[in-house]
Amino acid sequence: MKQLTTQQIDQLFEFTKKHLVEHYDVQVELVDHLANAIEAQWKENPAISFEDALNKEYKSFGVFGFSGLVEQKQAALERHYWKLIKHELIDFVSIPKVILTGMLFYVLFQFFKNPTEQKEIIWFGLKITLLVFTFVMWIYQTRQLKKTKNKFLLQSLSNQFYSIPVTMIVFFSSNIHLNASTARLLFETTTTALYILFCVVLFTKVIPLLRNEITQTEQKFQIV
Repeated sequence: MKQLTTQQIDQLFEFTKKHLVEHYDVQVELVDHLANAIEAQWKENPAISFEDALNKEYKSFGVFGFSGLVEQKQAALERHYWKLIKHELIDFVSIPKVILTGMLFYVLFQFFKNPTEQKEIIWFGLKITLLVFTFVMWIYQTRQLKKTKNKFLLQSLSNQFYSIPVTMIVFFSSNIHLNASTARLLFETTTTALYILFCVVLFTKVIPLLRNEITQTEQKFQIV
């Protein structure tokens, strides 16, 4: 049975790039799939050319080509890490971490309960600090990504996670209010506590896990 040559495999990589598959890990999976499909066609019809076999297999992906597969892979990764975040957040409300969570809630409630100008300045400073820290980390990740020879889907996803705290500041950031009702205080305290817990989980659990998996992915595809 005919088998693909090294030159033809290189052509498959170029073919995936041409069709807007920018991440190397996805390219490898696609090339492996295309190679197997082409060799299967040669087994049934040895006379079919490499180009015709490739075009025939590409048409099987439908009107949108490889974009559907890339979206599926990214969605699967996102679901995986959001599930991890959810698990870690739930873990924070279990014994013994529930005690620390309760202490955080109490401190925040007292903080919002008696608003002062000094507290407003402190709270504003904390939000700006987190904003700057996240922005710096995002820039660092972006520059590191540009230095790599091959882009990985996991790296792009990791960079997206760095921007989450900034987005959450805009939509869920709490503020100190004078003469706030008990319901308002409870709302501000709860949303702030959840936000802090989310950032703790993100930067201490999820981001390190992403870095570790990026390293493993890079090592895996070094031999490809």
